[in-house]
Amino acid sequence: MRTEQDLQVALRERYRRCLVQGFETLSHETALFREWLSKQAKLISLVEDAARVEPELDIDTWMKSFYGHYGFNWHSRTEAGRATLAWAVINAVADDPQGQQGVLSFGHGLSSSNNLNDSARELVERIYQPFFDYLIDHVAGESSVLYILDRFVRYVEWFVREDLYIAYQADTANGERVYDQALRRFLFREGINMPYSQAKSASGLSDVLTDLDTEDPLICEVKLFTGDKRGIAGGLHQAVLYAQDYGKNSAYLVIMNLSGRPLNLPSDGPESAPRYLDLSGVRVYLMPVRALPPETSASKAGKAKPIVIMRDSLVDPDSA
Repeated sequence: MRTEQDLQVALRERYRRCLVQGFETLSHETALFREWLSKQAKLISLVEDAARVEPELDIDTWMKSFYGHYGFNWHSRTEAGRATLAWAVINAVADDPQGQQGVLSFGHGLSSSNNLNDSARELVERIYQPFFDYLIDHVAGESSVLYILDRFVRYVEWFVREDLYIAYQADTANGERVYDQALRRFLFREGINMPYSQAKSASGLSDVLTDLDTEDPLICEVKLFTGDKRGIAGGLHQAVLYAQDYGKNSAYLVIMNLSGRPLNLPSDGPESAPRYLDLSGVRVYLMPVRALPPETSASKAGKAKPIVIMRDSLVDPDSA
Protein backbone atom coordinates (compact mmCIF):
# COMPACT_ATOMS: atom_id res chain seq x y z
CA MET A 1 0.00 0.00 0.00
CA ARG A 2 1.34 3.41 -0.91
CA THR A 3 2.02 5.78 1.95
CA GLU A 4 0.28 9.14 2.03
CA GLN A 5 3.54 10.89 1.12
CA ASP A 6 4.07 8.56 -1.85
CA LEU A 7 0.59 9.35 -3.14
CA GLN A 8 1.14 13.09 -2.78
CA VAL A 9 4.40 12.91 -4.72
CA ALA A 10 2.79 10.74 -7.39
CA LEU A 11 -0.15 13.14 -7.75
CA ARG A 12 2.16 16.12 -8.20
CA GLU A 13 4.10 14.22 -10.86
CA ARG A 14 0.90 13.26 -12.70
CA TYR A 15 -0.21 16.88 -12.61
CA ARG A 16 3.15 17.99 -14.03
CA ARG A 17 2.82 15.50 -16.87
CA CYS A 18 -0.58 16.93 -17.78
CA LEU A 19 0.64 20.51 -17.49
CA VAL A 20 3.47 20.09 -20.03
CA GLN A 21 1.26 18.53 -22.71
CA GLY A 22 0.14 20.37 -25.81
CA PHE A 23 -3.42 20.32 -27.12
CA GLU A 24 -2.67 17.27 -29.29
CA THR A 25 -1.49 15.02 -26.45
CA LEU A 26 -3.33 16.20 -23.32
CA SER A 27 -6.25 13.83 -23.88
CA HIS A 28 -3.91 10.84 -24.02
CA GLU A 29 -2.04 11.90 -20.87
CA THR A 30 -5.36 12.50 -19.11
CA ALA A 31 -6.50 8.97 -19.96
CA LEU A 32 -3.23 7.58 -18.57
CA PHE A 33 -3.75 9.54 -15.36
CA ARG A 34 -7.29 8.23 -14.97
CA GLU A 35 -6.09 4.67 -15.51
CA TRP A 36 -3.43 5.14 -12.84
CA LEU A 37 -5.92 6.68 -10.40
CA SER A 38 -8.35 3.78 -10.87
CA LYS A 39 -5.75 1.49 -9.27
CA GLN A 40 -5.29 3.65 -6.16
CA ALA A 41 -7.94 2.50 -3.68
CA LYS A 42 -7.57 5.45 -1.34
CA LEU A 43 -7.85 8.03 -4.13
CA ILE A 44 -10.91 6.34 -5.60
CA SER A 45 -12.52 6.46 -2.16
CA LEU A 46 -11.81 10.19 -1.94
CA VAL A 47 -13.32 10.82 -5.39
CA GLU A 48 -16.46 8.84 -4.52
CA ASP A 49 -16.81 10.56 -1.15
CA ALA A 50 -16.48 13.99 -2.80
CA ALA A 51 -19.26 13.19 -5.28
CA ARG A 52 -21.76 12.70 -2.44
CA VAL A 53 -21.12 16.02 -0.71
CA GLU A 54 -23.22 18.01 -3.23
CA PRO A 55 -25.50 15.45 -4.92
CA GLU A 56 -27.67 18.24 -6.34
CA LEU A 57 -24.93 19.53 -8.67
CA ASP A 58 -26.10 19.80 -12.28
CA ILE A 59 -22.86 18.71 -13.90
CA ASP A 60 -24.17 18.60 -17.47
CA THR A 61 -25.44 22.18 -17.35
CA TRP A 62 -22.19 23.37 -15.82
CA MET A 63 -20.10 21.68 -18.50
CA LYS A 64 -22.10 23.44 -21.21
CA SER A 65 -20.94 26.77 -19.78
CA PHE A 66 -17.57 26.20 -21.43
CA TYR A 67 -19.06 26.68 -24.88
CA GLY A 68 -19.63 30.06 -26.46
CA HIS A 69 -17.55 32.16 -24.02
CA TYR A 70 -20.38 32.63 -21.53
CA GLY A 71 -17.90 33.25 -18.76
CA PHE A 72 -16.61 30.58 -16.44
CA ASN A 73 -17.52 30.02 -12.80
CA TRP A 74 -17.82 27.10 -10.43
CA HIS A 75 -21.39 26.06 -9.58
CA SER A 76 -20.32 24.28 -6.39
CA ARG A 77 -20.39 25.41 -2.76
CA THR A 78 -17.59 23.21 -1.41
CA GLU A 79 -14.12 22.05 -2.36
CA ALA A 80 -15.52 18.54 -2.71
CA GLY A 81 -18.17 19.77 -5.13
CA ARG A 82 -15.57 21.68 -7.14
CA ALA A 83 -13.42 18.55 -7.34
CA THR A 84 -16.45 16.61 -8.57
CA LEU A 85 -17.05 19.13 -11.35
CA ALA A 86 -13.38 19.07 -12.33
CA TRP A 87 -13.41 15.27 -12.37
CA ALA A 88 -16.29 15.35 -14.86
CA VAL A 89 -14.21 17.48 -17.25
CA ILE A 90 -11.18 15.24 -16.79
CA ASN A 91 -13.29 12.22 -17.73
CA ALA A 92 -14.73 14.01 -20.75
CA VAL A 93 -11.25 14.88 -22.00
CA ALA A 94 -10.00 11.33 -21.39
CA ASP A 95 -13.00 9.82 -23.20
CA ASP A 96 -12.72 12.06 -26.28
CA PRO A 97 -12.47 9.66 -29.26
CA GLN A 98 -10.88 12.35 -31.41
CA GLY A 99 -8.21 13.07 -28.83
CA GLN A 100 -8.26 16.85 -29.35
CA GLN A 101 -11.85 18.04 -29.50
CA GLY A 102 -12.46 17.84 -25.76
CA VAL A 103 -9.29 19.78 -25.00
CA LEU A 104 -10.22 22.45 -27.53
CA SER A 105 -13.84 22.71 -26.40
CA PHE A 106 -13.09 23.12 -22.71
CA GLY A 107 -9.76 24.93 -23.02
CA HIS A 108 -10.91 27.44 -25.62
CA GLY A 109 -13.79 28.48 -23.38
CA LEU A 110 -11.30 29.35 -20.64
CA SER A 111 -8.50 31.06 -22.55
CA SER A 112 -8.45 34.35 -24.42
CA SER A 113 -5.42 33.21 -26.40
CA ASN A 114 -5.61 31.95 -29.97
CA ASN A 115 -2.73 29.58 -29.25
CA LEU A 116 -4.17 26.09 -28.82
CA ASN A 117 -1.34 24.97 -26.57
CA ASP A 118 -2.07 27.93 -24.30
CA SER A 119 -5.69 26.78 -24.12
CA ALA A 120 -4.60 23.29 -23.09
CA ARG A 121 -2.39 24.70 -20.34
CA GLU A 122 -5.19 26.99 -19.12
CA LEU A 123 -7.48 23.96 -18.91
CA VAL A 124 -5.00 22.10 -16.71
CA GLU A 125 -4.25 25.09 -14.48
CA ARG A 126 -7.84 26.17 -13.91
CA ILE A 127 -9.77 22.88 -14.00
CA TYR A 128 -7.37 20.02 -13.36
CA GLN A 129 -5.44 21.73 -10.57
CA PRO A 130 -8.36 22.06 -8.09
CA PHE A 131 -8.99 18.33 -8.51
CA PHE A 132 -5.35 17.43 -7.87
CA ASP A 133 -5.20 19.87 -4.95
CA TYR A 134 -8.27 18.30 -3.38
CA LEU A 135 -6.75 14.82 -3.52
CA ILE A 136 -3.37 15.97 -2.22
CA ASP A 137 -4.97 17.86 0.68
CA HIS A 138 -7.27 15.03 1.70
CA VAL A 139 -4.69 12.28 1.40
CA ALA A 140 -2.73 14.13 4.09
CA GLY A 141 -5.77 15.37 6.00
CA GLU A 142 -9.08 13.65 6.54
CA SER A 143 -8.83 9.99 5.60
CA SER A 144 -11.57 8.46 3.53
CA VAL A 145 -14.05 6.59 5.72
CA LEU A 146 -14.49 3.92 3.08
CA TYR A 147 -10.75 3.36 2.90
CA ILE A 148 -10.43 3.15 6.70
CA LEU A 149 -13.30 0.67 6.99
CA ASP A 150 -11.73 -1.46 4.28
CA ARG A 151 -8.56 -1.50 6.38
CA PHE A 152 -10.66 -2.60 9.37
CA VAL A 153 -11.98 -5.54 7.35
CA ARG A 154 -8.45 -6.65 6.54
CA TYR A 155 -7.27 -6.04 10.11
CA VAL A 156 -9.93 -8.35 11.54
CA GLU A 157 -9.50 -11.07 8.92
CA TRP A 158 -5.71 -11.09 9.08
CA PHE A 159 -4.88 -10.41 12.72
CA VAL A 160 -7.64 -10.59 15.34
CA ARG A 161 -10.35 -12.88 13.99
CA GLU A 162 -9.61 -15.70 16.45
CA ASP A 163 -9.36 -13.43 19.50
CA LEU A 164 -12.62 -11.66 18.71
CA TYR A 165 -14.43 -14.92 18.14
CA ILE A 166 -13.28 -16.28 21.51
CA ALA A 167 -14.63 -13.12 23.18
CA TYR A 168 -17.87 -13.47 21.21
CA GLN A 169 -18.37 -17.09 22.30
CA ALA A 170 -17.85 -16.12 25.94
CA ASP A 171 -20.93 -13.86 25.80
CA THR A 172 -23.01 -14.56 22.71
CA ALA A 173 -25.99 -12.67 24.15
CA ASN A 174 -23.94 -9.49 23.82
CA GLY A 175 -21.77 -10.69 20.96
CA GLU A 176 -22.42 -7.68 18.76
CA ARG A 177 -20.84 -5.47 21.41
CA VAL A 178 -17.53 -7.36 21.04
CA TYR A 179 -17.23 -6.44 17.38
CA ASP A 180 -18.64 -2.97 17.90
CA GLN A 181 -15.91 -2.21 20.44
CA ALA A 182 -13.25 -3.65 18.15
CA LEU A 183 -14.38 -1.25 15.42
CA ARG A 184 -14.33 1.72 17.80
CA ARG A 185 -10.79 0.92 18.96
CA PHE A 186 -9.60 0.60 15.39
CA LEU A 187 -11.21 3.89 14.34
CA PHE A 188 -9.66 5.69 17.29
CA ARG A 189 -6.21 4.43 16.33
CA GLU A 190 -6.86 5.62 12.78
CA GLY A 191 -7.50 9.16 14.01
CA ILE A 192 -11.30 9.22 13.90
CA ASN A 193 -12.47 11.82 16.41
CA MET A 194 -14.47 10.23 19.26
CA PRO A 195 -15.89 7.16 17.46
CA TYR A 196 -18.91 6.90 19.74
CA SER A 197 -22.58 7.75 19.50
CA GLN A 198 -22.77 11.31 20.78
CA ALA A 199 -26.39 12.24 20.22
CA LYS A 200 -29.68 10.45 19.95
CA SER A 201 -31.68 11.20 16.84
CA ALA A 202 -35.35 10.61 16.12
CA SER A 203 -34.45 7.10 14.94
CA GLY A 204 -32.43 6.15 18.00
CA LEU A 205 -28.72 5.75 18.70
CA SER A 206 -26.38 4.54 15.95
CA ASP A 207 -23.43 2.25 16.69
CA VAL A 208 -20.78 4.73 15.52
CA LEU A 209 -21.56 8.37 14.84
CA THR A 210 -18.94 11.10 14.51
CA ASP A 211 -17.53 13.96 12.39
CA LEU A 212 -21.04 15.00 11.32
CA ASP A 213 -19.92 18.57 10.64
CA THR A 214 -17.23 17.55 8.14
CA GLU A 215 -17.29 16.51 4.48
CA ASP A 216 -16.33 12.99 5.59
CA PRO A 217 -18.94 11.99 8.21
CA LEU A 218 -19.14 8.55 9.75
CA ILE A 219 -22.56 7.01 10.31
CA CYS A 220 -22.01 3.31 10.83
CA GLU A 221 -24.00 0.27 11.91
CA VAL A 222 -22.49 -3.06 12.98
CA LYS A 223 -24.51 -6.26 12.51
CA LEU A 224 -23.76 -9.94 13.04
CA PHE A 225 -24.70 -12.45 10.36
CA THR A 226 -25.14 -16.09 11.30
CA GLY A 227 -27.56 -17.00 8.53
CA ASP A 228 -30.61 -14.77 9.01
CA LYS A 229 -30.73 -12.02 6.37
CA ARG A 230 -33.17 -9.94 8.40
CA GLY A 231 -30.39 -8.70 10.65
CA ILE A 232 -28.60 -7.19 7.66
CA ALA A 233 -31.87 -5.73 6.37
CA GLY A 234 -32.53 -4.13 9.75
CA GLY A 235 -29.04 -2.65 9.88
CA LEU A 236 -29.44 -1.28 6.37
CA HIS A 237 -32.64 0.54 7.21
CA GLN A 238 -31.25 1.84 10.50
CA ALA A 239 -28.25 3.29 8.67
CA VAL A 240 -30.56 5.04 6.19
CA LEU A 241 -32.71 6.51 8.96
CA TYR A 242 -29.72 7.80 10.93
CA ALA A 243 -28.23 9.40 7.82
CA GLN A 244 -31.54 11.10 7.06
CA ASP A 245 -31.88 12.33 10.65
CA TYR A 246 -28.56 14.14 10.35
CA GLY A 247 -28.99 15.32 6.76
CA LYS A 248 -26.21 13.09 5.38
CA ASN A 249 -26.19 11.13 2.14
CA SER A 250 -23.85 8.27 3.01
CA ALA A 251 -23.67 5.58 5.70
CA TYR A 252 -21.87 2.31 6.31
CA LEU A 253 -23.00 -1.15 7.35
CA VAL A 254 -20.26 -3.43 8.71
CA ILE A 255 -21.42 -7.05 8.53
CA MET A 256 -19.57 -9.50 10.78
CA ASN A 257 -20.08 -12.74 8.87
CA LEU A 258 -20.11 -15.65 11.34
CA SER A 259 -21.76 -18.12 8.96
CA GLY A 260 -18.51 -19.62 7.69
CA ARG A 261 -19.62 -19.11 4.08
CA PRO A 262 -18.82 -16.24 1.70
CA LEU A 263 -21.46 -13.54 1.33
CA ASN A 264 -22.55 -12.53 -2.15
CA LEU A 265 -24.13 -9.14 -1.50
CA PRO A 266 -26.17 -7.01 -3.92
CA SER A 267 -24.93 -3.66 -5.19
CA ASP A 268 -26.29 -0.71 -7.14
CA GLY A 269 -22.81 0.05 -8.46
CA PRO A 270 -20.42 -1.56 -10.94
CA GLU A 271 -18.96 -4.95 -10.10
CA SER A 272 -15.46 -3.55 -9.59
CA ALA A 273 -16.58 -0.85 -7.13
CA PRO A 274 -17.24 -1.22 -3.39
CA ARG A 275 -20.68 -2.71 -2.80
CA TYR A 276 -23.41 -0.25 -1.90
CA LEU A 277 -27.16 0.27 -2.08
CA ASP A 278 -28.86 3.60 -2.79
CA LEU A 279 -32.01 4.03 -0.72
CA SER A 280 -34.09 7.19 -0.22
CA GLY A 281 -31.23 9.49 -1.13
CA VAL A 282 -28.68 7.68 1.05
CA ARG A 283 -25.84 5.50 -0.20
CA VAL A 284 -25.13 2.69 2.26
CA TYR A 285 -21.84 0.88 1.80
CA LEU A 286 -21.86 -2.82 2.68
CA MET A 287 -18.64 -3.95 4.37
CA PRO A 288 -18.65 -7.74 4.96
CA VAL A 289 -16.02 -9.17 7.33
CA ARG A 290 -15.13 -12.87 7.45
CA ALA A 291 -15.34 -13.08 11.24
CA LEU A 292 -15.50 -16.86 11.75
CA PRO A 293 -12.02 -18.41 12.16
CA PRO A 294 -11.31 -21.22 9.67
CA GLU A 295 -11.40 -24.69 11.23
CA THR A 296 -8.84 -26.03 8.77
CA SER A 297 -6.30 -24.55 6.42
CA ALA A 298 -7.65 -22.99 3.25
CA SER A 299 -5.95 -25.69 1.15
CA LYS A 300 -7.95 -28.44 2.91
CA ALA A 301 -11.24 -26.69 3.50
CA GLY A 302 -12.54 -26.94 -0.04
CA LYS A 303 -14.71 -24.40 -1.81
CA ALA A 304 -17.51 -22.97 0.34
CA LYS A 305 -20.82 -22.30 -1.38
CA PRO A 306 -21.61 -18.56 -1.20
CA ILE A 307 -24.75 -17.26 0.45
CA VAL A 308 -26.45 -15.14 -2.20
CA ILE A 309 -28.47 -12.23 -0.83
CA MET A 310 -30.73 -10.43 -3.27
CA ARG A 311 -31.46 -6.72 -3.16
CA ASP A 312 -35.17 -7.19 -2.49
CA SER A 313 -34.50 -9.31 0.60
CA LEU A 314 -32.67 -6.35 2.15
CA VAL A 315 -34.77 -3.48 0.87
CA ASP A 316 -38.14 -5.15 1.52
CA PRO A 317 -37.53 -8.24 3.67
CA ASP A 318 -41.23 -8.81 4.37
CA SER A 319 -42.03 -9.40 0.71
CA ALA A 320 -38.86 -11.33 -0.18
